[in-house]
Amino acid sequence: MLQLPTELIQLILLHCETPDFFQAARTCRRLRDIAHNSREVILHRLYHTPGWFNHELNALTTRNLYTTLKARSNSLLDGVEYRADLTSYGFPKVLDNRASAFESTRECNRALLVFKKDSTVYLVKMQDGKLIQEAKWRSPGQDTGEVEIIQTAFDGLHGIYVLHRHKPFPDQELDPHHPFVQQAAESAINGGIYLAYHDLDTEETTVRMSAFPDHQGYTPLALSVIGKKFAISWQNPQDSEDHPVVLYELNDNESDSDDTSDDESEDEDTDMQQDDKITYASYRRYDLGRPQLGPAVRLTFNDRGYQLLCHCRGQTLHGSYRVLWDIYRRGSDRPYLANRCNVTFECNVTFQYRPSHTPSLSLSFTIGIPFFATHERGDLAHGISCHWQYLAFGTATHRVENWTVACLLRSEAFPRRRCTHVLNLDRGRRFDNWKVMAQLGGFEQSTTSQGSQVAASRHGTRIAVANWKTLYVWALNPVELLDTESEFYPPSWMSSSSSETPLLRPVILQLGAVCSQLRFTEKESELIAITDRGVMHINLNSSGPGKRNNLSGQEIICSEKQN
Repeated sequence: MLQLPTELIQLILLHCETPDFFQAARTCRRLRDIAHNSREVILHRLYHTPGWFNHELNALTTRNLYTTLKARSNSLLDGVEYRADLTSYGFPKVLDNRASAFESTRECNRALLVFKKDSTVYLVKMQDGKLIQEAKWRSPGQDTGEVEIIQTAFDGLHGIYVLHRHKPFPDQELDPHHPFVQQAAESAINGGIYLAYHDLDTEETTVRMSAFPDHQGYTPLALSVIGKKFAISWQNPQDSEDHPVVLYELNDNESDSDDTSDDESEDEDTDMQQDDKITYASYRRYDLGRPQLGPAVRLTFNDRGYQLLCHCRGQTLHGSYRVLWDIYRRGSDRPYLANRCNVTFECNVTFQYRPSHTPSLSLSFTIGIPFFATHERGDLAHGISCHWQYLAFGTATHRVENWTVACLLRSEAFPRRRCTHVLNLDRGRRFDNWKVMAQLGGFEQSTTSQGSQVAASRHGTRIAVANWKTLYVWALNPVELLDTESEFYPPSWMSSSSSETPLLRPVILQLGAVCSQLRFTEKESELIAITDRGVMHINLNSSGPGKRNNLSGQEIICSEKQN
């Protein structure tokens, strides 16, 4: 290429993709000078790059045009697959990625790490790409039996929950009055299931424990916690159709147990409270029935605890949800609602089973909780409604042709009364009218029982999907996508199936490990992942050549810090 005349090199730079344009400019001095000084080439690239193309650009110098193009290219993550830094923390023990848990807040990102054949839970903080241990908890039952940690969860306040199985040692004499031994002796041969609560705000070692005698012999598949409420998905190993989800609400104090009803249960073994380090909590129990699509392998509370989202095996998004707000009045007879919404999908291409004159079709979308919203305030006193717009990730599969699309969809609300003007993204789950605003190119439906992991950045400028060992990241401008009159995305970015819908292009990274949980940090271009090989930090904002760092997390396990 360097042997070609300048005019031909400019022609090549004119027709290549923007990431290739900058890649060529970094290879040698001659290509860099041509790229920096070819004004027509830069203007052409700007016209085909998302952003505002106006007459003010023509007034800029060529150097400033190049700087503008580079800034827009960086915002789109162009070339990140070559620049991203991936730091993996491996451990001397095998990480149990299903039992571990994430918590992302505005202050920090934390994780509960669980290792197989280890009854200790490790709390770590993720800061500047580093793992820092904050605390660890030994199971109070590990001295009297074998402890298997099944699930962990943050409660969203100041505590953590550890769902575990305790199986007494069979070959030694144990204190029959010990709470674990006492109840485990009455339980199934596989041991008893317990839920331990640890308070993060106190240095006391007292553990609050809950037991589940009504589900002896069942296997817990999923746990979700919010405040004093938690839900568990159970599976009867002897009956594949017996997979109930149960909602539990802790009593504020032991006096609540005086007016129990049929739905209220408590740990009736008062002798279990003899251990000065263990207290047992009573709870009210509500049977939520069985999800129609199969056992729930992941549960998530939504809308401040008034909805429960259920993920079944192989699902990228929750397949059904359960309304909880009136459960105290109506009981638990409400059915699960399918997460399905018919949405018009514009399509200008001819598919095998559909005539070419059909401009659009209705697809049944599964839609996630909105990740971005805008609010225009109206004068309610004069009858002018506020205007809310929500942006959400959704997928749909054609029933006959079996092709799958992933899209960003918009829903709107015009509250005429009682608008609080307070953002609540969870509220967007209530809407049924959605419109496709963008298509996510390169998306592939997961073919594994694990499904894909979806994450959105805090300000909604990044969407990430981890499918087994592959990570897809799409850059977007959520405000411009919600504006139907916007010309932010040029015609060259429009989908082949619709002249009005942008086709967003992904950055694709190979992680080298199976991703089971994925989160963005407080930064828009940083992610953290729990994989089958450890914890991974992904920096998409690196300016140098991409690095693959493999670090040891042994000091986290060996640290003496303990609660």
